[in-house]
Amino acid sequence: MPPLRSRQPKSDSAGTNPLIIHRDSYYYDKTSKGNAESFCRRNKAQVIIIIAIVLCSIFLAIKTNLINHSDVTSNQENNVNEGVNVNQLKLQLAPMGSIVYGAKGKGKDTAKFVKEAIQSGFRHIATGGFHNEYDEAGVGEGWKESGVPRNELYLQTLFLAKTVNGYGTQNCNLGDGSCPPSNDLSIEDQVHLSIKSSLHNLQTEYIDAVLIHNFRATLQPYDETILAWKALEDYVNRGVIRHLGIVSVHDKEYLTKLHDDAKIKPTIIQNRFHANRGYDISLRPMFKEMGMANQLFWILTGSAGGRVRKNDDVKAIADSKGVTPQILLYSFTMELGGTPLIGSKNINHMKEDVDALVTQGLKWEKKDLVTMANIINKKLIE
Repeated sequence: MPPLRSRQPKSDSAGTNPLIIHRDSYYYDKTSKGNAESFCRRNKAQVIIIIAIVLCSIFLAIKTNLINHSDVTSNQENNVNEGVNVNQLKLQLAPMGSIVYGAKGKGKDTAKFVKEAIQSGFRHIATGGFHNEYDEAGVGEGWKESGVPRNELYLQTLFLAKTVNGYGTQNCNLGDGSCPPSNDLSIEDQVHLSIKSSLHNLQTEYIDAVLIHNFRATLQPYDETILAWKALEDYVNRGVIRHLGIVSVHDKEYLTKLHDDAKIKPTIIQNRFHANRGYDISLRPMFKEMGMANQLFWILTGSAGGRVRKNDDVKAIADSKGVTPQILLYSFTMELGGTPLIGSKNINHMKEDVDALVTQGLKWEKKDLVTMANIINKKLIE
């Protein structure tokens, strides 16, 4: 049976239509090197046009990609002030430290001490925003000079309302006309300016923790605190801040109400370790139940430090563990479930603190814990 032949189109006066591929040619044109080559020969102009269109499309795609990349780079630079979603960084981020380096009172040497602390092994650094005893920008310089990647550090700062004792604007250095802050800013706008300033000072795109600051026994009115908290929650939802906390709250009802009202629950409670606050003995179970890390300050300079510093029993326990009484007290607070803030200005002490408290870790016997508690407050260990 002879092979089927396709129906041929009618030829015009010039012969075969050059835009039609003829099946007869495809199967039977013995002089052709192939249909594709034959087609290209017959339709050279059209092929050139098609190639030109494809090349133009590729060029435009590349150009668009370069423009988008430029926009992203520009946005990343702007994000130093605006923050980014930390969840999009796709990095393993640092956890809270079991010990914290406190940058309070370091003045013009803040960058130096923070750099040394990080190089000694500290990974959790605490500073303050609009607080007159912190150089927040110095913390930013210090961590940048340390050589340790940002995602391996936990940077924590404070929000202070303008009515809080200790409020100061020397850390506000944005250079965009917003510093010094206006006196009539709402509490929400105070939060926004503080966070923008902290991102700038710390030279970071995100902050690991922001704590609302209270001064000693003076609690801010709860209505102001919850307004500030809700403003901060928005930054957590956007991934600019990872965790929220509060400072100097020894009032169970106040803390319970905040925990109940907050959508983003407090992750950190930072309180002084002092006799006039009962060492938070009655509150510590609640801290644990609410899942809050209990950061402690005034450990050495407060009442506990004075009681153990020259105590013979403390010295004997410290000697048996090969540490100083100061390190022993820090370790004791850790046994209670606390996280000590350490503010040493001596690099050798920094290294000793990290080695004893983090690298090695002290092993305690119950009798030694009881001895320490009896010296400070016997109800600490029951």
